[in-house]
Amino acid sequence: MKKVIFLLCLIPFMSFAQNIKVSGIIKDSDKLPIAFADVKLLNSLDSLVNRNTTADNMGLFKFENVAKGEYILKISASGYTAYYTDFTLNKDKEFAGIAMIKKAEALDDVVITNKKPVIKRKIDRIEFNVENSVLSNTNAWEILKSTPGVTASNNGAIAVRGSSGILVTINDKKVYLSGEELKQLLENTNGDTVKSVEVITNPPAKYDAQGSTVLNIKIKQNNQNGYKGTLSTAYVQTAYPKGVMSTSQYYKTKKLALSGNYSFGTGIYYREGADIVYYKDNQDQVTSIWESILNRKNKSLSQNTYRLTAEYEIDSLNTLTLGTNGFISLNNHGEYNVPTYIYDANRQIDSLYTTQNKRKNPTRTNAYNASFEHKFSEKQSIVISSDYTKYFKNENQDIYSVFSLPQSGPYRDTRFVSDNTQKIGLFSIQADYNNEIGEAKIEAGIKFGNVNANSNLDYRDDIAGELQLNPNRSSQFLYDENIYAGYLSFSKEIGKWSLKAGLRSEYTELEGNLLTSNEVNTQHYFKLFPTLYALYKLTEAHEIGISYGKRINRPQYSALNPFRSYYNSYSYYTGDPKLQPEIVHNISLQYTLKSKYNFDLYYRNSIDPSMEISYQDYETNTVIYRHTNIERKIGYGLDFSANQEIFPWWQFIFSNGISYSKDTFQGGDGNLYHNNIWSYNNNINNRFTLNKKKELSMELNWSYDSPSVQGTFTVTGSSSLSMGIYKKVFNNNGQVAILFSDIYKGQKVRVTTNYANQYNYFDDYGDTQSVRISFKYNLGNQKLKNKNNKEKTEEQQRL
Repeated sequence: MKKVIFLLCLIPFMSFAQNIKVSGIIKDSDKLPIAFADVKLLNSLDSLVNRNTTADNMGLFKFENVAKGEYILKISASGYTAYYTDFTLNKDKEFAGIAMIKKAEALDDVVITNKKPVIKRKIDRIEFNVENSVLSNTNAWEILKSTPGVTASNNGAIAVRGSSGILVTINDKKVYLSGEELKQLLENTNGDTVKSVEVITNPPAKYDAQGSTVLNIKIKQNNQNGYKGTLSTAYVQTAYPKGVMSTSQYYKTKKLALSGNYSFGTGIYYREGADIVYYKDNQDQVTSIWESILNRKNKSLSQNTYRLTAEYEIDSLNTLTLGTNGFISLNNHGEYNVPTYIYDANRQIDSLYTTQNKRKNPTRTNAYNASFEHKFSEKQSIVISSDYTKYFKNENQDIYSVFSLPQSGPYRDTRFVSDNTQKIGLFSIQADYNNEIGEAKIEAGIKFGNVNANSNLDYRDDIAGELQLNPNRSSQFLYDENIYAGYLSFSKEIGKWSLKAGLRSEYTELEGNLLTSNEVNTQHYFKLFPTLYALYKLTEAHEIGISYGKRINRPQYSALNPFRSYYNSYSYYTGDPKLQPEIVHNISLQYTLKSKYNFDLYYRNSIDPSMEISYQDYETNTVIYRHTNIERKIGYGLDFSANQEIFPWWQFIFSNGISYSKDTFQGGDGNLYHNNIWSYNNNINNRFTLNKKKELSMELNWSYDSPSVQGTFTVTGSSSLSMGIYKKVFNNNGQVAILFSDIYKGQKVRVTTNYANQYNYFDDYGDTQSVRISFKYNLGNQKLKNKNNKEKTEEQQRL
């Protein structure tokens, strides 16, 4: 006992004997202090972190009670090259002359001296960096299509690893559009405003649980006072011409930052294909063939996209931001002339009918947002934000069909008019807390979201020249949804380990009311969504990681609407108000070599996935496209990506993947069927700088996707070759570019349903072969960086 007491008494003296201090002041090359730099004291033997701190606003830092030994001092600061120095500590050590070197920043859109990996692995995502690259001279849609692991179809559908449950965000805020509307929005967004695209296959807890994968488009940031702007225009020639004009403006003073952009697009969108349906008898023999030729031309003459943001810095700790954004396209109309030929088993024509479909599709979305940020310190803050979105879409169809027999005139005609109007209001409010304590980071938050939708279908038949209401096909559907959410996330650096774990909880209550039949569907469910990530740095050249995440895919609002949207007298689409949410489990094992080569082995299990399937009704000879829950969807595979600078003027980016998908669904006969396939995808991107001044550049891309499956559908393979040439003009203030896309029309696909007595397919080509000629001119001080814009909200992806 005496020895123990003696040793305890010695502890203060032992501590005093080792009270060695390490201190210093951090400055830049102009001898100005660098505030709030991260300072780490590493053990020289194993590079593990011994101590860490943050410099004060004058660049001063200090460590106390440091034991004698061999150490490495590491200093990191935004915009500067990391500083390292080895030293032996025997007594107090003061670093009085630390001078950090600024990273060479791009002063225009081409000159890049701070080269970063184009594909970068992070603990919970892959980042595809396009800032100041040749690809940034296109548009946001082309950038998204070129992102490793992402598949984008002609109609705007996006998939990752065979899953279409994709959440698209801009600066971590949800985009409320999908399909063709999302495609048009991104096509009208200049690529030079995009910094990178993050592919997050296992999204962390701070993200809403909706969506199996998050694609986050990061917009460039501004942080300097002054003015900058751009004016740009582009002409696109496909089967028909399109055009877009846009401008972005930014102005910042000491307290106030104003930014905005506006784009106007106009054009004719063409789509062609053929729809073939085979009807069979009980012996599985074909009895008749229905063949429709589809040539659709839509005029979208006024697409208006806008975004305005005002940010006011009340003081160094408090910032208020207000914003509004929207997409308005009211002048949309088209006229389809679709002949349908009906053949017998010997392919002799039996009869035919021709459908004329006159359509009007005005769309308008307006969103408003506000946020308040309070900083408790440089690394501790809380953000309170709220968003409100008004969505309006109308689909008006006037469908006239004429029926005739071979070598004879018409014997019958039908006409009906449908007017489907959707009005949706989205509201959310949330609070997010962030705190960094040494090597650890804590994130926590709560959120409330509400959806209120009113969909009305007015269906009228032409009877003796008069349009009369058809109550059996007219309807009104009301939908109300509340989601209450909370999350907690913790991450920490421990030596060579990077660890991150989170848990999100969401309680959902919804009610769908089909007023015409007084059918009410209510659902209440509470679910937990855990996430876990671990990344281990074996050496500077080798990293391995593992991650797990649970997600949910709630149905799109249109999929819950039971209305029938007719394509013609014998084909329509319908939703299901009783759709269940899809639960997705993702697990991945990653390996990165030399920060250039990324391998990702993954497994995905989806329970109750919902998707569109086709079904032939033999009694009415009608093809029904129905949104429904299928039994199960599993997938696994290996993704690989790499980026390599072959020569200083040639950068090569390569990504491919091999995967297996299996969908299990219930057929119209009540039996379970399987649709499975091995798939392969490949994307090769070459970027060339063609002169020493870096004023002339070129890009050559090729992609290939092998056949795939989606529910009842099997999709044939497709490929695409594109090439772009870009030239700086007017002392690098202007740029002209020409881009050739889908040069040999390789993006034609066939989508087939073939099980039991169901056999139909359609060929589809979305007019993807194009020539784009663009010009951009920079205004003001282009040395400024673009400001982070406030974007969309949580529930909006499902519109």
